[in-house]
Amino acid sequence: MTVTVNGTSTKPLIVYTSAGQLAAIMPSATPVGTGTLTVTYNSATSATQAVTVVPSSFGIYSVNQGGTGAGIITNTNYQTVGFNSSANPGEAYIIWGTGLGPVTGDESAGGTAVKIGTIPVEVLVGSKQASVIGYARANCCAGLDQIAFTVPSGVTGCSVPVAVKIGNVVSNYVSLSIAASGRTCSDPSGITPITVTQNGTVSIGEVDLTRTNFTISAPAPIGNVTSTTDSGSAAFFRYNYAQYASTQSPLQLSTIGSCTVFNFTGTTAVPPAVASPIALDAGAAISVNGPNGLKTLVKTADQNGYYSATLGGGIVIPGLPSTSAPLYLSKGAYKIDNGAGGADVGAFSTTLNVFDPLNWTNAASVTTVPRASGQLVTWTGGDPGGNVYIVGFSTAGTTDANTVGAEFICVERTSAGQFTVPAAVLLSLPATNTTEITGAAAMILESVTTAPFTAKGLDQGIVSSSSATFQTVTFQ
Repeated sequence: MTVTVNGTSTKPLIVYTSAGQLAAIMPSATPVGTGTLTVTYNSATSATQAVTVVPSSFGIYSVNQGGTGAGIITNTNYQTVGFNSSANPGEAYIIWGTGLGPVTGDESAGGTAVKIGTIPVEVLVGSKQASVIGYARANCCAGLDQIAFTVPSGVTGCSVPVAVKIGNVVSNYVSLSIAASGRTCSDPSGITPITVTQNGTVSIGEVDLTRTNFTISAPAPIGNVTSTTDSGSAAFFRYNYAQYASTQSPLQLSTIGSCTVFNFTGTTAVPPAVASPIALDAGAAISVNGPNGLKTLVKTADQNGYYSATLGGGIVIPGLPSTSAPLYLSKGAYKIDNGAGGADVGAFSTTLNVFDPLNWTNAASVTTVPRASGQLVTWTGGDPGGNVYIVGFSTAGTTDANTVGAEFICVERTSAGQFTVPAAVLLSLPATNTTEITGAAAMILESVTTAPFTAKGLDQGIVSSSSATFQTVTFQ
């Protein structure tokens, strides 16, 4: 392999090869900047590929080997953290990964012969900055780096987000199980905690009622295109221990007052599904009965375990006849049931209260977001006992095939009235480039009310209602 940057060529140290993959260490002598990479095999050299070299760009290893979910984070005895072996505040732990930066010495000789210089390493645990004890190239393995830190106080949960920031470059986000005391974690979001044993499984059911609002500016003579849509969905799945432990919070919940980030390729800003749980049959349909009558969530033909329906509303385009149906989700109580149940999930019947929508009070000023500065979001209304989700995504690329992006999800209690999305979160997103074909960026403010329900065959059942406001933004 050959890397050429700014006229200087270096030879990456090949760690292993396989039929479809090469792994190598970028030499520390490689200049910083943009350049090219080629591979030569049996005297034939590949076409050049673009490469960008930066001083440091840390990647945290994860249990699922996909860069999400539970991170490879150990105590000082090198034992990994789990739901029933959680970390405690004040304890020292080690993050394992790669990409701390250049080293001195003969790196081809292994970790014992090299040393990493002083770099501005920050470890972010939940909403807090942890105290960094030290960092080094591991002396056991090629290209393996480690960062030792102290778990901060005031942050607990089964999937607490963890990231490493060096300068303005942020790592992938993984999760760490933290308990205030003892070794078994619990989720502070209000969802009933699940204890999963090494040999067990966990079955989860969700039913969601959602109102979504958005406005998109279109060129004249069309003008603003608006949409208010009510929809319903449900999902029922069974995870084994390995799948559940390696998934980045199956319910997409984060610790209250903190954020997590998902990286993706393609144009759909959806968290990657590394685990493949087993779909559960919860019956022929899910019924929803509220102030505006009865609606039915039907089983999705091409996705087992899913149910969905459009309940009301639609898109309004100026100058064209409206096809919008009457809205369905009004304030009040909704009865949700699955009739006689299904082959895997027994009959259930529960009631969910829907509150007035949230008001995003500073939405007009959240149009251009400086990623390195953080962004304040304020609101009023919603369920005073519920949570608010602040969501954002950005993509960059000239075709679907080369598009990359990231999505963040932050959670705060509705009663707080505001939340500042940290710079370390926003810097994980690519800057918005409106000239690119697949470039897109938006932020969403969503009020969420949740309640538990029980059914035979489920370890945890959750019904929720939400009201989401969507608007396009520019991430600088």
